[in-house]
Amino acid sequence: MTYLFTNPQVKKWKTLFWLSFCMNLIFIGLIIYTMNNGGTEEKTAETAAAAQPAENTAQDGTQEAAAQENSQTAEAAEPEKPEKELNISTDPGELIAASAVIEDNFYNAFNSNGDLKRIAKVLGIPNLADVISAHVGRLLIWDIVLRNDVRKGDKINFVFRIVPDEEKRTRNDLPDVLEIIAVKYFSHKFNKEINIYKYAAKNSIAKYYYSDGIMLEKIISPFAPIKNYIQITSTIGDRAPKHEGIDFKANVGTPVYATVDGIVSRTNWKTRYNGYCIEIEAKGSPYVFKYLHLSEVNVEPGQKVTVGQQIAASGNTGKSTAPHLHYQINVGNKGKVVDPMKYHKTIIEKLPESEREDFKNRISELDEMMK
Repeated sequence: MTYLFTNPQVKKWKTLFWLSFCMNLIFIGLIIYTMNNGGTEEKTAETAAAAQPAENTAQDGTQEAAAQENSQTAEAAEPEKPEKELNISTDPGELIAASAVIEDNFYNAFNSNGDLKRIAKVLGIPNLADVISAHVGRLLIWDIVLRNDVRKGDKINFVFRIVPDEEKRTRNDLPDVLEIIAVKYFSHKFNKEINIYKYAAKNSIAKYYYSDGIMLEKIISPFAPIKNYIQITSTIGDRAPKHEGIDFKANVGTPVYATVDGIVSRTNWKTRYNGYCIEIEAKGSPYVFKYLHLSEVNVEPGQKVTVGQQIAASGNTGKSTAPHLHYQINVGNKGKVVDPMKYHKTIIEKLPESEREDFKNRISELDEMMK
């Protein structure tokens, strides 16, 4: 026994045994500790998982309650008003009355108009507002400058009709998809109402007149650049950024005349834009006269012409969207633009007495519609 406790070799193994024993105890203790902690965490996770459905249920219950409350609120709220019913005929040719009020500018008054949007939908014409504003604008240019004189609150009442396809084919005045029959425009700037009506006198195409029977358009006389035109669709300066002449709507091939004595200075320049064209330098003056979008040219550069001489035929060439004659006057080739209506003598045409009674009856009918 003494040997077991005194032998150095035995002491060494005893020491190693006890160290190994202690380390095993520590290792086992760590395993037990880890297992106990893992179980706690697992229980915590299980507890959280068990609590989660209850929490979701609570949230779902809150959302359901909120949804029910919103539903009850919606039911309690005043029901939406039905879309305004339009009492209009979809038959082409029938008269349709409408109105617009200026909020910011002339053209937006039509494009933002709810009634016109609904009418456009009923008629199946998506660009109805654009077409109407263009036609109404052509009529008002004789009394106001659309870019400068329009004021917020100005009201426009008007009557129009869709032109039937068969009528388009047979009429000789180049009708568009629609035509304006009457316009009432109240101007705040000038504190007046402008009244315009379309009327066809016997043996003539329809023209536009004021309520007193005076024709809307001024007529260049006696030496107009074109005589048998349908309508003046644009005057000087009435379009942005600028318009430097007068546009006469006319059938292709309508005779065009020299308005002065002079010499043809050039023909057919910048045809991509001007189409077939003529420029005449007036005799004894600095003025130059231009005729654009022609279908044919009957003169040559350097040729002398006399006032009233036929020099061309109107057309739809170059940058043109419809048959017309563009007539322009400049001081010099590229100088100041001159208004033809101020340069030339003009006359005012009036309905003959024989037409007055019928015209007054027509006015009454249209005024009643515009109420």
